[in-house]
Amino acid sequence: MTAEPIHHIPNATPFDLIADHLEDLIAEARNFADGEPVANQGQADAVSALIENLRIAAKDADAERVRENKPHDDAKAAVQAKYAPLIADPKNKNPGKVWKAIDALKACLQPFLAKLDAEKREAERVAREAADKAARDAAEAMRAAAANDLQAREAAEALIADAEAAAKLAKAAAGDKAHATGGSRAMGLRSVWKAELKDAQIAAGFFWKRDPSVFNAFLQKLADEDVRSGKRSIPGFDVTETRVL
Repeated sequence: MTAEPIHHIPNATPFDLIADHLEDLIAEARNFADGEPVANQGQADAVSALIENLRIAAKDADAERVRENKPHDDAKAAVQAKYAPLIADPKNKNPGKVWKAIDALKACLQPFLAKLDAEKREAERVAREAADKAARDAAEAMRAAAANDLQAREAAEALIADAEAAAKLAKAAAGDKAHATGGSRAMGLRSVWKAELKDAQIAAGFFWKRDPSVFNAFLQKLADEDVRSGKRSIPGFDVTETRVL
C-alpha cells in the first residue's frame, strides 16, 4: 500500500506523505490497542488488516529512506574509494599503502631493536646481580660488626651505601629500553601476550566459576540457535513452546 496524496500540506514531500499516512495508521492502532483485548472475529480481522497496512507502510517508508540516502551514500562511497588505496584501515583485508609501508618499515626496525633490547636486558641482569651481591655483603658485614667496633661498623655502613648506589644503577638499567627516537614519539618493543586453548573443559569450568552470567548467556545463545534450527531436545535445557502472533 502506498501513501495517498494529501492536500493540506503545501508542497508536500514524499516524507510528508509517508509520515502523514503512518500517523493515520498509528492513530487507528491506538483505537484498537486501548487496553482491552479483541472481542470478536470482526475486530480480529480489522486488527490483522491494520497490522498488514502498518507493515506495508513501513516498507514504503524504508524504501523512500533508501532512495533519499542514495546520493549521500554514493558520495560517501566515492570519497572512500578515493582515499582507500592510500589509507584504508590496517585491519582491512586490503589495507592502504601507508599502512603497508609502515609494516615494512617496522619489519626493518624490529631486528635492530630486538638486538638492542637483548643487550640492555643483559646489562640489567648484570646490574641486578651486582646490586643483590652488594646488599648481601653489606648485610653480612653489619651482622659481623660488633657493637663496640666502630671501625667495623663504619666499614659496614660504607658497604650499605655502596649497595644502595648499586640498587639505583640496577633500577636505571631496568628502565633503559630500546628505542628509535627519530620521530616525535619514541618507538620501542612491547610485550604481546596470547592465550592458547589447551583444555576446553578446564577453561569452561574456570570461566563459569568466575562469571556464571556471561558464560550462561553464551550457552543460551547456542541453545537459541539450536532451537531456531529445529532442535527440540537440548541437554541441560527445557525446550518449551509458546504460541505467539
